[in-house]
Amino acid sequence: MAAHAGVRDSIENPSKYIQSNLVGFSNILKCCRHHKIKHLVYASSSSIYGGNTKMPFSEKQSANHPVSLYAATKKSNE
Repeated sequence: MAAHAGVRDSIENPSKYIQSNLVGFSNILKCCRHHKIKHLVYASSSSIYGGNTKMPFSEKQSANHPVSLYAATKKSNE
Protein backbone atom coordinates (compact mmCIF):
# COMPACT_ATOMS: atom_id res chain seq x y z
CA MET A 1 0.00 0.00 0.00
CA ALA A 2 3.06 2.24 -0.04
CA ALA A 3 3.21 4.12 -3.31
CA HIS A 4 2.93 7.63 -4.60
CA ALA A 5 -0.56 7.87 -6.09
CA GLY A 6 -2.14 10.29 -8.52
CA VAL A 7 -2.56 10.14 -12.25
CA ARG A 8 -2.40 13.88 -13.03
CA ASP A 9 0.54 14.59 -10.74
CA SER A 10 2.58 11.82 -12.39
CA ILE A 11 2.65 13.88 -15.58
CA GLU A 12 3.97 16.98 -13.80
CA ASN A 13 6.35 15.24 -11.37
CA PRO A 14 7.48 11.99 -13.01
CA SER A 15 10.65 11.59 -10.94
CA LYS A 16 8.58 11.30 -7.73
CA TYR A 17 6.72 8.34 -9.18
CA ILE A 18 9.80 6.62 -10.52
CA GLN A 19 11.57 6.99 -7.19
CA SER A 20 8.63 5.94 -5.03
CA ASN A 21 6.78 3.40 -7.15
CA LEU A 22 9.64 1.72 -9.01
CA VAL A 23 12.78 2.19 -6.91
CA GLY A 24 10.79 1.96 -3.67
CA PHE A 25 9.08 -1.26 -4.72
CA SER A 26 12.41 -2.72 -5.80
CA ASN A 27 13.73 -1.96 -2.31
CA ILE A 28 10.74 -3.73 -0.76
CA LEU A 29 11.44 -6.82 -2.89
CA LYS A 30 15.13 -6.78 -1.90
CA CYS A 31 14.15 -6.48 1.76
CA CYS A 32 11.74 -9.40 1.45
CA ARG A 33 14.46 -11.53 -0.14
CA HIS A 34 16.99 -10.54 2.53
CA HIS A 35 14.57 -11.40 5.37
CA LYS A 36 13.27 -14.53 3.61
CA ILE A 37 9.68 -13.28 3.46
CA LYS A 38 7.60 -16.02 1.84
CA HIS A 39 4.53 -14.00 0.82
CA LEU A 40 3.94 -10.41 -0.23
CA VAL A 41 0.54 -8.90 -0.99
CA TYR A 42 0.71 -6.20 -3.65
CA ALA A 43 -2.13 -3.72 -4.12
CA SER A 44 -2.17 -2.42 -7.67
CA SER A 45 -4.53 0.15 -9.17
CA SER A 46 -7.50 0.22 -11.51
CA SER A 47 -5.54 2.87 -13.41
CA ILE A 48 -3.59 0.10 -15.12
CA TYR A 49 -6.63 -0.65 -17.29
CA GLY A 50 -6.05 2.58 -19.17
CA GLY A 51 -8.71 3.44 -21.68
CA ASN A 52 -10.82 0.31 -21.15
CA THR A 53 -14.47 1.33 -20.96
CA LYS A 54 -16.07 -1.98 -20.04
CA MET A 55 -17.28 -1.86 -16.45
CA PRO A 56 -16.67 -3.33 -14.03
CA PHE A 57 -12.97 -3.89 -14.68
CA SER A 58 -11.93 -7.50 -14.88
CA GLU A 59 -8.56 -9.17 -14.44
CA LYS A 60 -9.21 -10.73 -17.85
CA GLN A 61 -9.18 -7.34 -19.58
CA SER A 62 -6.03 -6.11 -21.26
CA ALA A 63 -3.90 -3.87 -19.09
CA ASN A 64 -1.09 -3.42 -21.56
CA HIS A 65 -1.75 0.20 -22.49
CA PRO A 66 -1.56 2.42 -19.39
CA VAL A 67 -2.40 6.05 -20.10
CA SER A 68 -0.28 7.66 -17.37
CA LEU A 69 3.12 7.25 -15.78
CA TYR A 70 1.41 6.36 -12.51
CA ALA A 71 -0.45 3.50 -14.18
CA ALA A 72 2.72 2.35 -15.93
CA THR A 73 4.62 2.18 -12.64
CA LYS A 74 1.85 0.14 -11.02
CA LYS A 75 1.67 -2.22 -14.02
CA SER A 76 5.46 -2.54 -14.01
CA ASN A 77 5.41 -3.61 -10.37
CA GLU A 78 2.84 -6.28 -11.12
